Amino acid sequence: MDRGRIVHRPGRGTVWVERPAGGPLLLCVAGEAPYIARRVTDFLRREVRRDLEAATRRYAAMLGVGIKRIAIRDQTSRWGSCSTTGVISYSWRLIFAPPFVLDYIAAHEVAHLVEMNHSPRFWALVERLYPSMGKAKAWLDANGTDLHRYGEQEDDKRPMPTRLRTNGLHTGA
Repeated sequence: MDRGRIVHRPGRGTVWVERPAGGPLLLCVAGEAPYIARRVTDFLRREVRRDLEAATRRYAAMLGVGIKRIAIRDQTSRWGSCSTTGVISYSWRLIFAPPFVLDYIAAHEVAHLVEMNHSPRFWALVERLYPSMGKAKAWLDANGTDLHRYGEQEDDKRPMPTRLRTNGLHTGA
């Protein structure tokens, strides 16, 4: 499996992705060393925002509901939340989850714009929006605790996020 690496490059501070011929995927981070962790986190937040905004808008359109705002936060105990005012918030750590999990979380939070509870009607609505919710819930049950640990240690050796290993990666700026 291509796990990828984060590498520090000299120069002004930005983040980009490279794939050397035959080599692992590289997340390149420029700038002074004390700012690397923050630059990587900011990059990952931008990546997950793009993906979650697209999924959230897609599910909102399916239900014909509006979204006031989408926020990416540093939540450590939940994956998302939906306010009665239409603000949907997500944990930036979802960048480490597979795309099908992001789709499920987006469907779940958008369903709260119709049902602000976890009643049987709510779950039926989520399943209508995202029929594979069982697979996503099982993945979160098995892996969710580990995802909440990202950002705790400077010398984290965990693999490159799933989203950056896909063909549709974006380099951000």
